[in-house]
Amino acid sequence: MGRPKEFEYNIVIESATECFWDSGVRGTSISALVAAMKIQRSSFYNSFGSRDEMYERVLDTYLSQSPLEQFLLEEDGNPTDAPDLMLLDLILDYCGFLVHQGHGRGCMFFNGLSELRKEDGKVYECLQDCYVRICDRLSTLLDRIDDNSTQPDPLGRLDLNQLLMVLIGLNHYSKQVQDEDLLVRLGLDQLSALSRHFANLIETKAHVVTQQAPPQPVRLEA
Repeated sequence: MGRPKEFEYNIVIESATECFWDSGVRGTSISALVAAMKIQRSSFYNSFGSRDEMYERVLDTYLSQSPLEQFLLEEDGNPTDAPDLMLLDLILDYCGFLVHQGHGRGCMFFNGLSELRKEDGKVYECLQDCYVRICDRLSTLLDRIDDNSTQPDPLGRLDLNQLLMVLIGLNHYSKQVQDEDLLVRLGLDQLSALSRHFANLIETKAHVVTQQAPPQPVRLEA
């Protein structure tokens, strides 16, 4: 279906995005979307169908700019690429994205996962499909890291659940911390605590980050 000429698609997507940022998926009504997008209700239904379909478009646009989507598009990457460095790059890029795109609101993808449940239907399935793809991709990368290891890590193998907690934790802290250097330090410290291999790698490859002054404790809002 062609887009109506009375509105600019990119502009209404941006307006809808802000609406979902402000109120979440469940808290956003079609009335609120129509008002924010400054279009007729009939145009909304004709062009976007429903609130959930609108959210899927917003999420697709958001993810297209996210390091998580780029990570998925890389598939298995170049076999010659060091998988541990690829993981470090993901952490660093994700921290920058959270600060510069989230503006204290975190990650729209992980926010949606924490908000929605199975009873929310197709929109929940959309988030879950993406989550499964990310988990599969991370698992493949962790397997490559394990295969490339020359000796056992005394702290044990870095597993998928630990890595997901690093990403989810960064999403949480980015709502309190809008300092990219500090957020990077928090992410790298978590990896270092979980894996001696990554502790050594960060010390040698990310020395510019790790030699910064120790971060001050984060005071969370009540």
